[in-house]
Amino acid sequence: MIIKKVNIRFFAGIKEKSVDFAKGFNLIYGKNERGKSSIENFIRIWLYGIDGSRSKLNDRKKYLPLTGEKISGELIVEDKGRGYIIKRAFGVTRKEDECEIFDEITGEIIEIDYNNEPGRYFFDINSATFMKTLFINQLGVMVSKDKEEEIMEKITNIYNTGDENTSIRKIIERLEKRRKQLVGVRKGGELDLLKENSNSLKAELWEAYKLGEESIENEESLLKKNEEKISIKDNIQKLDLYKKYIKKVKLQKDYKEISNYLIKGEELKRKQNAISEELKKGDGYITIELLEDINEKCSKYLSLLDVKQEKINKFNIVQESAREKKDNIKKYNVFDSMGKNIKEKIYTLRLDMKSLEEKLNDVINIQNLIARYKMDINKKAKNIHNLEFIMKYREDIEETLNLYKESLKELKYMMENNSYSKLEVNSRKSYNTIKFTYILGSVSIIAFIYCVLKQIMPIIIVFIPIFIVLIRLYLKHLLIIKNNELAEKSNQAIVISKKQIDEYEEKLNLYINKTESLSYEEFINKITQYDKFKNYNDNINLIIKNKEEEISKYDITQLKSNYNKTKGVMASLYSILSCNTLDEVLDKLDVYEKLKEDLSRNEYEINGLKQEIKNIDEQLSDKELEIKKKTTVLGLENVEIVDLHISLKEYKEKISKMKEIKNALDNVEETYKVLLKDRNIDEIKEEMKQLINQDIMNYSYESEEEIDAEIRAKSNELLIVEKEIKDLEHLIEKRYLGKREIAEIEEDVLINNERISKLEKEFKALELTAELFQESFNEIRKNVGPDLNNKVINKFNFLTGEEYEEAKISEEYKLKVRNKGILFDGDILSNGAKDQLYLALRFSFINMLFNDKDIPIFLDDAFVQYDDERREKAIKLLMKEEFSQIILFTCQEIEKSILDSNDYKYNLITLS
Repeated sequence: MIIKKVNIRFFAGIKEKSVDFAKGFNLIYGKNERGKSSIENFIRIWLYGIDGSRSKLNDRKKYLPLTGEKISGELIVEDKGRGYIIKRAFGVTRKEDECEIFDEITGEIIEIDYNNEPGRYFFDINSATFMKTLFINQLGVMVSKDKEEEIMEKITNIYNTGDENTSIRKIIERLEKRRKQLVGVRKGGELDLLKENSNSLKAELWEAYKLGEESIENEESLLKKNEEKISIKDNIQKLDLYKKYIKKVKLQKDYKEISNYLIKGEELKRKQNAISEELKKGDGYITIELLEDINEKCSKYLSLLDVKQEKINKFNIVQESAREKKDNIKKYNVFDSMGKNIKEKIYTLRLDMKSLEEKLNDVINIQNLIARYKMDINKKAKNIHNLEFIMKYREDIEETLNLYKESLKELKYMMENNSYSKLEVNSRKSYNTIKFTYILGSVSIIAFIYCVLKQIMPIIIVFIPIFIVLIRLYLKHLLIIKNNELAEKSNQAIVISKKQIDEYEEKLNLYINKTESLSYEEFINKITQYDKFKNYNDNINLIIKNKEEEISKYDITQLKSNYNKTKGVMASLYSILSCNTLDEVLDKLDVYEKLKEDLSRNEYEINGLKQEIKNIDEQLSDKELEIKKKTTVLGLENVEIVDLHISLKEYKEKISKMKEIKNALDNVEETYKVLLKDRNIDEIKEEMKQLINQDIMNYSYESEEEIDAEIRAKSNELLIVEKEIKDLEHLIEKRYLGKREIAEIEEDVLINNERISKLEKEFKALELTAELFQESFNEIRKNVGPDLNNKVINKFNFLTGEEYEEAKISEEYKLKVRNKGILFDGDILSNGAKDQLYLALRFSFINMLFNDKDIPIFLDDAFVQYDDERREKAIKLLMKEEFSQIILFTCQEIEKSILDSNDYKYNLITLS
């Protein structure tokens, strides 16, 4: 798929603008604020739409024209030889958005999958994956994993099945879905329902077997229940009579109990008043809430004291640690004079020295190579005899040889095709015959004309065969004459050709003698040997010229001066720091920076602890004032806060004792009221007089409540028995209603068991298949990582020109690289190198997602953090990747210079 054209009607600040793109490399150059990023984002939005973000500056608000028009335009693309027009418009809200896709040739509307996201149809990736692979914003090459992107899933699918859309995980999910259809979590699967149905059928079958037996038992039970009903009714009547007796007996006991409770209540009131006087302070009383409040404040105060002591202890420890670090850091005071970014300066110095050394080595190697080439030329020249003579006459020799060969070919051709020389003809006889034919023909024509004028038909007829004979005779002898002329010319040409060949042979013999050749073959060998030497000499001289031009780019004197200067700086650095290697310097620098960092952290911690201790002192002072105010009410203002809890405990015990007395008093009063039952004592005396003439019944119940409980129990028992009687009568009457035959139930049981067996086998097969697929998926997933790591490190080394050993990519796309055996985070690389590392990751993703590379890639000043050399390597890598289309937006001219210097074909688009 490639982008052919962009027609922007209204988009951000762009109005009525068209841009044509070509297949291959498209370089879009424009100064800042010329709309490069807007055009790139127009393509993105036309492919994937505007996201639904509600932020203050989402794409919809960002690119909406200030003049009020809708965002609108067309994107023309080509995919698999077919052209598409994507026509879109975006309003203030999603409801106003429009999207239509047309065939570029016929103009017919095309319905595709993901109509609002054509990019998913053309690339088969979602928006998040597109932004992490093909679409590279300015300073936006870094990628991180999120929930929406599908890069690793698609790559794993390709490794599993060869098809990014055939997902092993989806297959496993389908198997799991089918398993859940058979056996559900809530027992709602097909197999669960069948097993449940099996239990129901067994219960129904058992019920059918039992139904016959129960029918006889039910009638026996009905007789027993009727007898039980009569007995219960008789007991209830007797209990009612005994209840009346108990009431009268109880009156006598109530009178005594009421008197006892009156005395007990008076004693409790006296105790309550005594404790209340102790708890009274001024106009108020000490409450448990007040005591709890004071106790809580005391606890907080004591906790703050503990915290303060912990802070003081920690302060002393940190202060001692800071003192030790200050003593240690004095050893590394030399680093203070080197300013900031010391490590970067040292690395830069080392890289400069390495670069200068490499350049000097390159110059020396090229000079040595030129010298070897020249020595080789001289050596080969000495092996060729008569070099100067051959060099002087080589063109003439070549021309003579070619003419000699052509002449021989021509002579051979003439000799083979000279058929005329074999004809034996008499030219004079033929000439005489032709003259005779002219004369006889003239006379015959005159006579024929005369006979025609006189209309003498017999003679006219006679003349016709005469004319035919004369014509044939004329032609025959004319052909003989022509053949003789051609034979003569051919013989003359052969003679001339032989003469020329003799001249060429004579000239060649002269060259052979001059070159001291013993034979023609030896002469040709010498010429061939010279030609080979000349070709070799010309090629080597061209190489020497290129190498000399390459050397001319360097100022060798300046290079040596810079190298010696840098080497001297490094030597001074080693001397000052008492180190032998740069690694030792860096180790000491790491120790120094670690000490400074720890010291800074300690000083910050010390200041923080000082402030915390100060704050705690202020809080302790405030809390102490609050506690003193509260304890003044209790008369405990002189008691230490640490010992205050003892006095508070005594008050709490008094309050608790008072509550116990109050509860006991409440119980006594409540019991007293219950015993009276809204009666007065005189009424109770009158009722007691009626106890004298009552009959005594043979029951052992001691209270009405027990009798009422027994009556209720008997009544409930009676209700249960009556219900059971009705149930038995109904059951006996309806015992076979709605029930199936035993044979029918047994048939259903058999069918149900067969279906259960079949589905259980399917369930086990699903489990086994899912397990095998999962093992396969896990095994293939292990191979994806190493392949991706290899691709990333190869591309990264190409971009940087370095020799990193390996790269490692985490699940979250965090990158680590190994250099000289040390594995470290990619984040510590310079911004430019980090951009190159993530560019390598993006290209690796693209390699693994799009094997045929029939896709475009979009870059918006993506190389802004690269130096010129690495920018050229990045463009070379782009060309090496062989994308169908590269669309690079830039505000600098360096990319154009690189493309021109490497003779790359590209389409230049200048935005004005």
